[in-house]
Amino acid sequence: MFEELPSLCPIQFFGISADCLFLAKGTLKPDKRYLLPSTSDLLDEETFADVYAAWNFEKLSFLIDVRIPFSKIGEDDIRKGDSVELFIDTRDLKSKGTVSRFCHHFIFYPAAVQGFYGREVTRFRNEDVHRLCHPEDLTIGPRLKSNSYTLEIEIPAQCLTGFDPMSFPRLGFTYRINRTEGMPQNFAVSSEEYIIEQHPASWGTLKLIEQER
Repeated sequence: MFEELPSLCPIQFFGISADCLFLAKGTLKPDKRYLLPSTSDLLDEETFADVYAAWNFEKLSFLIDVRIPFSKIGEDDIRKGDSVELFIDTRDLKSKGTVSRFCHHFIFYPAAVQGFYGREVTRFRNEDVHRLCHPEDLTIGPRLKSNSYTLEIEIPAQCLTGFDPMSFPRLGFTYRINRTEGMPQNFAVSSEEYIIEQHPASWGTLKLIEQER
């Protein structure tokens, strides 16, 4: 008699990558050219947010459009409230099994927490570390409506150890969009299957495209 095998998510059989287009100037707008594909169907999740991404040599820009109302901040556990987590590996080191100095974990909120709307919270497991960026260096523009909210996020190059688009035009990348009620929305890898903040090799890939389209 065969043992029952654990279920496998289809996305576990291949890596996910997406184009991240160059933004010459200005702020990122909800333009479909910059919209990242949703992987929710592959992860058996609900899509409740659109995520736009762009880059230039000075920064990474993100626009998170969440189609549910802001409820609360999870004070004891951020995953039990509304927040957006971005995970970035500036070298896309899929062969490395632990968090390196090139890995970054940022959290952003629709409302201020201790005076800031975002911060870096990367946790390293060895001596391969970088200094965490100061929350004041991050630019976050929250816009709350009655039934939705938007976060405009800019992460300057100085906050991204190893960011060198000319030599390394790929980023390891995933996100987790938390909500007060219901499961989160992820990109490329399910946070129900992996402790994603500890396993950068499981993250997807953003390909940094030099030309605007």
